[in-house]
Parts: sequence; C-alpha cells; structure tokens
Amino acid sequence: MKFIKKSPLFLILLLTGILFTLAAAAGRSSIYAEQEYDILKAPLLSVLFAGINDDLYPWQLFERDAVETAALKEAAEPGDNGEEEPPKEDGPGSFEDPEPEITPEPARMPEPVRTPEPAPTASPAALPSAALTQTPGIPEGRLEPLRESTREEYLNHISADIYGDAGVLRAASFAFSRVDESYFDDALFIGDSRTVGLRDYTDLAEHADFLCETSLTVYKVMEESFKGYGTVEQVLAAKDYGKIYLMVGINELGRGTTEDFMAKYTEVVDALHELAPDAVIFIQGIMRVSGTKNDSDAIFNNGNINARNNAIATLADNKQFFYIDVNEAVCDEAGNLTADYTHDQIHLLGMYNELWKEFLLEHGVA
Repeated sequence: MKFIKKSPLFLILLLTGILFTLAAAAGRSSIYAEQEYDILKAPLLSVLFAGINDDLYPWQLFERDAVETAALKEAAEPGDNGEEEPPKEDGPGSFEDPEPEITPEPARMPEPVRTPEPAPTASPAALPSAALTQTPGIPEGRLEPLRESTREEYLNHISADIYGDAGVLRAASFAFSRVDESYFDDALFIGDSRTVGLRDYTDLAEHADFLCETSLTVYKVMEESFKGYGTVEQVLAAKDYGKIYLMVGINELGRGTTEDFMAKYTEVVDALHELAPDAVIFIQGIMRVSGTKNDSDAIFNNGNINARNNAIATLADNKQFFYIDVNEAVCDEAGNLTADYTHDQIHLLGMYNELWKEFLLEHGVA
C-alpha cells in the first residue's frame, strides 16, 4: 500500500496497460482482425497501437456491440400477431447499417440502387443475355440482380449471392493478352493492404503509380488523401493514365448488404471512368482468405467474398471495364488462398506477390 501511495502514476500506467491489452484481445476477432500479430515477436498490446494507427480505436468495440445488439433486439420484437415481424417491403436497403468490422464509417451509407426483379420466366442460363440492361447514362451491358438480400442474411453478416456467376462467365469470355512490364508505365493501382504488398514486394512500382493504404475501403477511396499524391481525383487530373486497377472489398465484409456494397462500388467505378474516360479500368476480384480463416470466421470467409466478386464482375463490359480474378493464381484446389502463400490467412507473403504480378502480365488488353 505504501508503494502504491508513493507511485500512483505507476499504478495508473499498469492499469491502463492491462485494460488496453484486454481491449486488444477482445478486438482480435473483430475490429483488429486484419492486424498482423506474432506472439513471439511482440506483446498483444501492439495490436491495439497498430489499430490506432489505422484509425481503429478501442471504444469502437463497444459501438459495434451496441449496434449489433440493437439490430438483434429489433429482429426479435414480435409483431401484432405475436410472431417475428417480417422484412420491410422496401427491401434490405432500408435496414440501418451496422458499424463495419474493420474500418467503421461514421455516416450511414446511401440507399442502394434498386433494380426490378427479373421476369419469372428468365432462367439462369439465359442471364448473360436476357438480364442485360441498357440504362441511359451508364455503360451498356450491366446485369440485374436475381433477388434481394434477406433480413436474416443482413443480420448474420452474410453477403448474399444475388447475381450468380453470369458476370464472371461473361468476363471470362474475353481473350486477354500477354504483355510485358512496360504495359504498366501508364497504370494506376488503387487498393488496400493487399495492394500495398504488390507495391512493396514486386518491381511494379518502377512502372506504375500506387494509391494504396492499409484498411482502405470502397467507402473512403475517393475521399482519401494518399501521402505524396493527394486524392484520386487530384491524381487523375494531374496525369493521364491508360489503365486503372482497383482492388478493395475485404475490409467491407460484414457491413450492410451486397446491394449496399455494390451501389458504392458502382459509384466509385463510374467516378473513375468520368475522371479518366480513356483509361481501361480493371476491376480486380477480392482475394480470398485461407481455408483456416474461411472455416473459422463468420464474416471474413470465402462465401462472402465470392458473393461480392460475383456482384462486381457484372460491371465488366469487356470493352472498357474488365473483370480479372487473381484467385486463379493464388488459390488451392478447394478455392481457398493457398496456406503456404500467407502468414496471417489474409495477406500474401512477400515473395508470392510475384504470382499476382505474373497474373497481371497474362491479363493485358490489347
């Protein structure tokens, strides 16, 4: 007791360290899920400080829990007949969004773009042609969803596969060309921490420009000010690019519905096209996670990733917008990120970014 009275600052620091360590442990499966951590090299407390560097603060753990508790309580409230209230008629876009799992956004997402249901007689086999829409003001050939996300999918953070593989199949029908590294001399890569790895562990940065940040999301990409470059709009105004490569989406899992994600992703792709109308835009499929991560995580799993990839693939028209999927080069026979290629079940080990680079060299547009 005498020591405590004489050293109150030490006691405060000790208690703070314990609380922060507990917060880091609690956040490992949620807001700090993407932070790298090696128990043999650093204390658990380092996870929290790495998160703070990415604008992920300990109190966001409580915000996330509060939002999810409120959503579950709402779902459990009985209707007039004593039964669970059914989903609202205006669809999942009207649900109040939970906080994102990795990079929370303070503002509510905009309402998703609604599209009419396909005719009952339309079969999946006919979708590549029958579901084409030619809405004025957007590129020709975008596909309509087959259905809406359900309330149950929303509450359980399941990204509904509402498009099927029609967009993926159409994108795969394009005959890509082998190119050399000079092809990337007028290229711009935009992405999250996976793209940071591509920049840092290959020589592509000797040819292309990179706008990439850890924890970047499609919701922040157009507002982000990238160190040494500025915003996407400023960069595209200062230089003419012939190709733009976009990969975001892993950090957005668990937030909202497929419709919400697709609406914002479409907005970003169209903004890039407006800012650089002559550039070929490569929509890169979200890289999957390892089998271990897939089997143990209710949010960051390959079912959710595949559903969102099926959605963004529908934006490709094989004329100016192209969908390419690096999972072809880095996944095992089961469709999971190859275990030997990753140290944290999510990111490629440095040397295996060469596989991604090689994939890009095989998928040029003449």
